[in-house]
Amino acid sequence: MKTLLSFMGVSILAITLIAGCGPSEEELRQQELERQQAEQDSLEQVYEEQMQQMIQDSIARAEQDSIAEAERQSQIQYSSDGDYAVQVQSWRSEEKANQELEMWKNRGFESAFVVKYGNEETGDVWYRVRIGRVETKEMAENLQDKLSNEYDAQSWISLLN
Repeated sequence: MKTLLSFMGVSILAITLIAGCGPSEEELRQQELERQQAEQDSLEQVYEEQMQQMIQDSIARAEQDSIAEAERQSQIQYSSDGDYAVQVQSWRSEEKANQELEMWKNRGFESAFVVKYGNEETGDVWYRVRIGRVETKEMAENLQDKLSNEYDAQSWISLLN
């Protein structure tokens, strides 16, 4: 009987020790809260990464749109019956105006031309070197910007009759 009581005592002690070694209910609740917080942190990190990617994609699209718009605006479409041209020079000498005309044509401006302006009776005659006939003032402004940026040419927009 002593053996049986000793065995039961040892068993109870072992069960108590085993039960006492596991986490308490408070510890289990704390572990669950920590697990939930870790899950929430992971979700927030994924969300932040997705938002950063969306921002970068949006910026890239905006840059592409901006470049496309700039290219569209910089395209200059010449028209034989356009209402605008950009005047780059004016000379009293027809020969000098024609030399400058050739220079502009050699630069790739095949639409360059010379206009005679003034009164021959008074001797007040000018030969104006102009580039392009374009349909809109906006296109003329684009051409003017191109001439200024690429050739440092001072110019003004002329409305053609």
